Amino acid sequence: RRVKDIEELARMLATDELTTTKLVDGTGVILDVDSLQVFTLNETGMFLVEAMGDGVADREGLVARMLETFEVEDDVAGADVDAFVADLAKFLLENKR
Repeated sequence: RRVKDIEELARMLATDELTTTKLVDGTGVILDVDSLQVFTLNETGMFLVEAMGDGVADREGLVARMLETFEVEDDVAGADVDAFVADLAKFLLENKR
């Protein structure tokens, strides 16, 4: 199974099967309740998860949100979003086999 898009990832994050916790330092973790596997989030990853929770469900929206919040170039924000989405999709798919 392959995750089709960021919107699907956002839907998966909103299920009861996953618990997201933001830590005091701005990082966070996602716990897959069924497998008890943990996906760690750096500050950027936690920021992107929160943006997805706020309804930002496409690459352009996530990049725009990063550009509004962080001092980062367009290409760097895009690469960060792409890498995060790929890693998150891999984690979610590996734990749903």
